[in-house]
Amino acid sequence: MSSSSSSEPVFLFPGQGGYLPGGLSRVCADRSLPAVVGQVDAISLRYGGPTISTLLESADAPTLDMLLASDVPALSLAIFATELAVLDLARELAGVTPGLVIGHSFGEFAALTAAGALGLADGVRLVIARDRALRASPDAEGGMVALRVGRQRANAVVGSLADRGLAVAAHNGYDQVVVSGPHESLDRLTALAGLLGIEATRLRVPYPFHNRLLAAANRLFEAEVAEVRVRAPRVPMYSPVLGRYVETEQDSREILTSHLEREVGFMPALVSVRGDGYTHFLECGARAALTDLVSACLPGVQTAAPLRQRRTLDELRGAFATSSSSEAGSNGSSVAQTGSNGSSIATTGSNGAPVASARADAAPVEPARLGTQQVAVPTAAVPATAPAPAEPAPSAGADVPGLVDELRTLYASAVGYPEEVFEADIELEADLGIDSIRQTELLQRARQKYDLPEADIRITDYTTLESIAELLTQLGAGRVKA
Repeated sequence: MSSSSSSEPVFLFPGQGGYLPGGLSRVCADRSLPAVVGQVDAISLRYGGPTISTLLESADAPTLDMLLASDVPALSLAIFATELAVLDLARELAGVTPGLVIGHSFGEFAALTAAGALGLADGVRLVIARDRALRASPDAEGGMVALRVGRQRANAVVGSLADRGLAVAAHNGYDQVVVSGPHESLDRLTALAGLLGIEATRLRVPYPFHNRLLAAANRLFEAEVAEVRVRAPRVPMYSPVLGRYVETEQDSREILTSHLEREVGFMPALVSVRGDGYTHFLECGARAALTDLVSACLPGVQTAAPLRQRRTLDELRGAFATSSSSEAGSNGSSVAQTGSNGSSIATTGSNGAPVASARADAAPVEPARLGTQQVAVPTAAVPATAPAPAEPAPSAGADVPGLVDELRTLYASAVGYPEEVFEADIELEADLGIDSIRQTELLQRARQKYDLPEADIRITDYTTLESIAELLTQLGAGRVKA
């Protein structure tokens, strides 16, 4: 199943990267949530699962980090519901429908539902069953690391450790490969990557997805899949897990029964469908993790991420309308903003195979001591000439509004957004889609700019430029524990 040419958009369904706290809260100022969200809640209750409407409609909804720590089942269902809500809103507001669907890791569940291979009730049931199988598995401890290298070198690095617990989990781009495994194994991988000058980013995920370590969970989940009705897709679908178009009921079922252990070949999928003539890509979920990867990987394409950040109903309508016209950004330059170097700026993970930001100028990494969990943050490249002296550190009497202006310029330059979007009190994650990994890196840049000491803090406590400016003044005055 392929197309020699198609102007119909490819709808991309992300995994864990598809969560934005209160992602539809501004839409709800003018209307109620799409009906599918309420239907997901009702079906979930029937199967003993959580309700998730408030996670989509409340501006004060828990962050990704909070849900990872306290309620992964609600997070998974919220992602699934968000993606189906965006699908319905695209059709309702602008008449935009998919010419092809592609899911990334856990996003294949929503893609199968959108394509008609799963009914809504069965889709919800399987999302809940998947989380239960993972929680019940004794061997599901572990995580994931994104390496800024190509696939061949990633294989060599992983192979050199001779650790059977490690596995290449996802091939996301020309220079992005995700590896999963036990925490101790990932520690060794990260240390080796640092010695080799390879950027390595520990990703915020609850399990070592796409790894044989999840074989027991997969067997538990297979039993649940056997109880539901699965069909051939009614909308064209390409599966990065299968590495081919999904054409039969058996194909659909194979995705479900193997996705926990098999690698996600996202980049090969992009190359394949681009070769079949697809040139328009729309992120059918929150944020822009997948369209940013598309922009970094494929030439001559148009991408759109209507829910990159919280939008009003009119803004969302305009974003959908633009995505279906020739005004959509080539390589993400208009609808889906990219960094100033033309590369990806989103660093959001994917539940099962996270995607990290694609930056061509990434340097080696060092751990940032922010909070209790170490996060790998790129260090500055060694300059050929002597570095410029650090600017005077802000002190207790510093002008916070003036410091906000300086941070606005720093942050806008780093992520490629216009300066005017960085209002003092705007939420970096909820409103601008800058997740905590990227925020950690940006705070490191600010700290280095003013030659301030590292601080033992939680990055999620400082989510606006105003709060970051206040933190920097406190660091300058020695009020924060280093």
